[in-house]
Amino acid sequence: MKKFLLMLLPVIMLVSGCAGTAKIRRPSVSEVSAGKVALPTASLTVGEKFTFLVAWKGIPVGRATATVESLMNFKEYEVYKVVVTAKTNKFLSKLFRVEDTFTSYVDKEKLISRHYEAIIREGRYKKDLVVDYDLDRGIAINTNLLDGTVKESPIEKDVHDPISAAYSLRTMPIKVGDEVRMTVNLNEKNYKVIADVEKAARIDLPKVGEFGAFLIRPYVILEGKRQKRGKAWGYLSTDKKRLAAYIAVRVLEIPWIGEVTATLEKVEYR
Repeated sequence: MKKFLLMLLPVIMLVSGCAGTAKIRRPSVSEVSAGKVALPTASLTVGEKFTFLVAWKGIPVGRATATVESLMNFKEYEVYKVVVTAKTNKFLSKLFRVEDTFTSYVDKEKLISRHYEAIIREGRYKKDLVVDYDLDRGIAINTNLLDGTVKESPIEKDVHDPISAAYSLRTMPIKVGDEVRMTVNLNEKNYKVIADVEKAARIDLPKVGEFGAFLIRPYVILEGKRQKRGKAWGYLSTDKKRLAAYIAVRVLEIPWIGEVTATLEKVEYR
């Protein structure tokens, strides 16, 4: 289940927030035309920070943040350093504490991944992982920082980690009816992620406002087989910023988990 969530929704991480159990409503959606669709910004914006309210079955359990921290040099490449952090709120932390940090070094020109880091603290589970993508040799070098083990696995030329895949999608000039395909490397495996752009409509978010958005439904193929452990969908704004407005995941293989959602509640620029 964890792999499925990470593959489709790199921004659905639980991050600090206030305690409470008030119900979170879905965004209202109008079938009225979304209006003009702008061409997206072709690069990432340094200083951009998204904050999402994350809910489980409509109950707030934390917040997620995704930040383009800087443009820097990494092994002779110009890369964007993008950081997604995760921490459950006080309410959920009493039952199951989550405190994660995921970092992607996204190539400025190709918007593929050059390097990926994961620091995971979930209950008693711990994982510190560093992945270097050697495109010349066609391999991912996975280093477990807790036990020192190093494993190599094959990758494709235009490799993504979950975070770089999400940000790359935001720069694509998509339209209704398109089918976006990317390969995402995670846990030494290469997943085909396919996102169907189904329609455009207007949505209204409680703290962000009303705007046009694409409805996108992604799914995963592994070793030629479509994965059926869950369903996901979300809304991406039709303006040039391509804001990730709302994301939902329904886990099918474990029915009691139900639906996890992430609703955009703040966008900041420095």
